[in-house]
Amino acid sequence: MYELLLFLHILMAITWVGGALATQFFALRLVGDSPPETQANFAKSSEWVGKRIFMPASLVLLLSGIGLTIEGDWGFGSAWILIGLGAYLFSFVSGAFFLGPETGRLGKAMDEKDVADPEVQERIKRLFTFSRIELGVLILIVLDMAVKPGA
Repeated sequence: MYELLLFLHILMAITWVGGALATQFFALRLVGDSPPETQANFAKSSEWVGKRIFMPASLVLLLSGIGLTIEGDWGFGSAWILIGLGAYLFSFVSGAFFLGPETGRLGKAMDEKDVADPEVQERIKRLFTFSRIELGVLILIVLDMAVKPGA
């Protein structure tokens, strides 16, 4: 069971963190050189991937991590597990209370205004900037899981 949980945990981390990293590379390329319509379409596609790929992957990652902690007798008081859970909580809260709602506001703004409108462009940039911060947190979680401080 432990090996199965570990496989799922690693696969979901690859999906979530690797996907977020790839998304940021595409965003960096598109934001500077692409017309506003391309940027808006990319933002919509990123929302789709976030809801249908990243969110489920992050939930399976959390559940498999909890299973690993129980199955591997790690203990929830270990510093590296608490750091990982805290960073996961940051990502969850930021997604639920900023990224998700802001994406909805962006979609509404794109329906009401031209994608070249300064408000729409500012919302796109804000989403991509915050997504980079969240990616940094995800990378720190991977570092935390690899180094296991306090273990």
